Amino acid sequence: HEAFTTMRLRGTKVADVAILIIASDEGVKPQTVEALHLIQQEKIPYIIALNKIDKSEANPNQVKTQLAEIGVLVEGWGGNIPVINISAKEGKNIEDLLELILLMADMENITAKKDGPADGVIIETKFDSRRGISVTAIIKNGILKVGDLIYSDSATGKVKTMEDCNGCQIKEATFSSPVLLIGFKEMPQVGEEFFGGEKKDIDKKSKKEDKTNQTSMIKNQKSKNNLNIILKADTIGSLEAMKKILSNLKLPEGLEIEIISESIGDVFVSDISLAENSSAIILGFQIKVPKDLQIIGQSKNIRIYIFNIVYEMEKFLKEEMEKLFQPQELPPKGIVEILATFSKKRSEQLIGGKVLKGKIVKGAQVKIQREENIIGRGKILNLQVSKVDVKEIIEGKEGGILIEADTDILVGDKLIY
Repeated sequence: HEAFTTMRLRGTKVADVAILIIASDEGVKPQTVEALHLIQQEKIPYIIALNKIDKSEANPNQVKTQLAEIGVLVEGWGGNIPVINISAKEGKNIEDLLELILLMADMENITAKKDGPADGVIIETKFDSRRGISVTAIIKNGILKVGDLIYSDSATGKVKTMEDCNGCQIKEATFSSPVLLIGFKEMPQVGEEFFGGEKKDIDKKSKKEDKTNQTSMIKNQKSKNNLNIILKADTIGSLEAMKKILSNLKLPEGLEIEIISESIGDVFVSDISLAENSSAIILGFQIKVPKDLQIIGQSKNIRIYIFNIVYEMEKFLKEEMEKLFQPQELPPKGIVEILATFSKKRSEQLIGGKVLKGKIVKGAQVKIQREENIIGRGKILNLQVSKVDVKEIIEGKEGGILIEADTDILVGDKLIY
């Protein structure tokens, strides 16, 4: 999804070989092109896997044509980029894909240190209410064992437990292994290197200031009003996706979004208190709100929105929040009731009306109201009183109005200025 750009960028900086997966029933999408550019930018060897070939709508040749149009020539189509048809759902050709990855690794002469203290990269972090800080990492070199000290630029600790990619507890892991680590005392930053081993093996880096929970702003430069938001998510990657979606919102003039807190884990009492004191709303992704805190939040009129699918969150933010926080409109300067219609030429209409409130002026942009609904907009081209051109018509007076509008104006309609 578009919101996970940062996550994809981190992936390309860590990977030795990339697999570009494209749905064979949908073809090349904007995110496909973005991922491809990231892969090419980092000069990573890659394989293209055309997924969902089990579906009747699958069209691998069409996808290959689309790739050729953006300069990516696969094997058999005049190029040397490996391509393979797969079905993740049915497991079709997955073994062939794994063999292709190993073959590419051999061809690229990808190597690592088999022995010695481990080093690797932090891929993801989250807070587990039962076990504490949970870190997903990839070991790039050496061996990491339970009991080893671990350090990164922003965190330290000792490996208490370690799990492999199947969720099974293990005592040690070697280079190229994805692992889940429990034992960091602080939350490390995603994307940074970590080092493990005995104390004598560690070249401890100077700790950097933890950037989590710093206030960030997503603003319209002309804004004067703040909408305070507290972000809660299951992982750092999810937090980044939420901020990406917020930054892409088209904010109405006068509105500024301020993220006053961002953190990993379920909603806590401190989040409720902060929301109450700062008049903030709480947005959560793949987290829980304890029942007692739901009740407290409702009693304090604190708005809490929790999502489990990124598309649902994006839809809510785009369709609901932008409507909810539109700035209040100023009272109308003038209201004109239409008493007669005379002629129409293309988009120009000649009508007669009476100013019920305020005044109407030449050049004004107006809204056209029928009963209680706004049905269109227009611009006042000319005004006349007693067949004499005037710049404005004041309250209580009648006059002729030449208006440019795409909507046909009827007797009884109103012009709102």
